[in-house]
Amino acid sequence: MLDLPRPHTMGAVSLSAREHQLLQVLVVLAILYLALQVFALGWVAVAQVADVIIIFIAAWAIAYLLSPLVTRIDTATALDRTLSVVVVYIGIALVLVLIGLLAIPPLIAQLNDLVTRGPEYGERASQLAAGIQAALERLGIHVNLTEFYGTLPQRFGDLAGAYAKDILGVVSATATIFFNVTLVLIIAFLILNDGNTMWRRFTHALPPELGSEAELLQQSADRSFGGFIRGSLILGAIYGIATLAILVLLGVPYAGVLSLVSGLTMIIPFFGPIIAMIPVLAVTFVGAADRLLVVFILTLAVQQVLLNVVGPRIMSRSIGIHPIFVFLALLLGAKLAGFWGVLL
Repeated sequence: MLDLPRPHTMGAVSLSAREHQLLQVLVVLAILYLALQVFALGWVAVAQVADVIIIFIAAWAIAYLLSPLVTRIDTATALDRTLSVVVVYIGIALVLVLIGLLAIPPLIAQLNDLVTRGPEYGERASQLAAGIQAALERLGIHVNLTEFYGTLPQRFGDLAGAYAKDILGVVSATATIFFNVTLVLIIAFLILNDGNTMWRRFTHALPPELGSEAELLQQSADRSFGGFIRGSLILGAIYGIATLAILVLLGVPYAGVLSLVSGLTMIIPFFGPIIAMIPVLAVTFVGAADRLLVVFILTLAVQQVLLNVVGPRIMSRSIGIHPIFVFLALLLGAKLAGFWGVLL
């Protein structure tokens, strides 16, 4: 027999320790690159439908806010779920119409007057800034306030001119907002009416052990998220009313607009109280400078009472957690993740 040559077999490639480490680094970098590419593509896709996502999130939040009231009417009366939602919507519409008839005309008048007199207030702010700078220089403190405040009259004038010229844009934006609000209310109506049914169908399709866990998750989310929204709105309303009372009693101009802005911004977690004070103090500075210190002290006192006394109690009742644990959660969230920790 003839001995045929045996085929050569390729053995495993041996890598040195350094080459192995370099290969691991290259693999990690490739994975990171692919992950970043996927994230970028996902971000672009989300950005394209961001307005739709915001509409659904707003509708979901409104549904969470109104769900306890709808459920109470549904269980306490002979009305079914759909009619209970309709009753709640009609009641809210009547309240909003009443508030609109009473509050919107003076608010619009105050806003128009503020824009019209913008250059005047800018000039007044410049004069006050010059006086403060002169006083500081006499004390040996050298700052240049007039460099910024000296341009305020021109800035306010530009703002007023842009506001007057952009009436068509305002009308267009108002129509868009009205359309989006209508969509939000319709989607919230559907969630309030059929959300529980859809959720039950989903949980029944799951295995029994997962279905019970899903029900527990849904109940916890209803209580925590809905309670947080309701508690935040209550705090914002209380602060807005308190700010209105302070500004009216002290004779600060544009009290209605300022209190509305303060109440809305107070809802923002963590930075809300700081943002809420800025427009109040700015307008008081140019419109009633002699009452600035009193306004600052009173609004700061109201904030401290709300944030440290009233707020934790409202949140504890809304979410079902003792105030001490609300404090603990806020402090731990701020320590671990800053703003997002407080928000979560």
